[in-house]
Amino acid sequence: MNRDASLNSQTNDDEMRPEYDFSKGVRGVHAYRFSKLSSDEALVLGYWQGEGFEVGSFSTNEMRTMKTPDFRLSRNGVEAAYCEVKSFQRDNWLEEQLSKAPAGELVGGLRPDPIFNRINNAIHTAFKQFESVNPDHRLLNFLFLVNHDTSARPEDLDRVLTGFENPRRGILDPTCVQFSQDRIFHEKGKIDLYVWLDFQEGQLRSRAYRVLGNPESRQWVCGLLGIEPAVVRIIPTAA
Repeated sequence: MNRDASLNSQTNDDEMRPEYDFSKGVRGVHAYRFSKLSSDEALVLGYWQGEGFEVGSFSTNEMRTMKTPDFRLSRNGVEAAYCEVKSFQRDNWLEEQLSKAPAGELVGGLRPDPIFNRINNAIHTAFKQFESVNPDHRLLNFLFLVNHDTSARPEDLDRVLTGFENPRRGILDPTCVQFSQDRIFHEKGKIDLYVWLDFQEGQLRSRAYRVLGNPESRQWVCGLLGIEPAVVRIIPTAA
């Protein structure tokens, strides 16, 4: 049964500080091909180095023959995980309508929130990349989401993973089941760790928000990141 564990490190609110376990129920550019990293990849590289990992890349031949993630992560020379970086850019839908509309014409209107589809797509495509290089799940799979969209929040990741409106706050209305139980229903549990980081207007807007996605690897991930497994709270996903 799939489980997801949310590790909130954004706030000093003691009620929100413990980890959570949701259970029961713009691909990063491979810029290092040209001996340099994209800005988001460089940000993620620095994050993992700060966590004590050695960060490496795939060879040119590997990138030609497989759908590779962005990084290899090692600890003390021992390879431990793969990491894929996905970026969410600011949604310019309304601005684009305004730029094309004649003077005085009303634009806008209702539409589905695009962030849920973007998160769903990120999980789906990352899963394919991890399956390509790590089919037996011998190493951990980490998905890093760098968010530049001021209208998107890490709670949106919780919604897509669990199907609930806001499980961290105990709001268990199944408002996002169509995203949590579609093509990623089984895929999301193959990603061992999700990391969400808000990086807007060139500045970090929050500390990293982390979500454990695979119950079978929870002890391993907690050990690598220095997390106390006993503080993980169990919350059911939408049926």
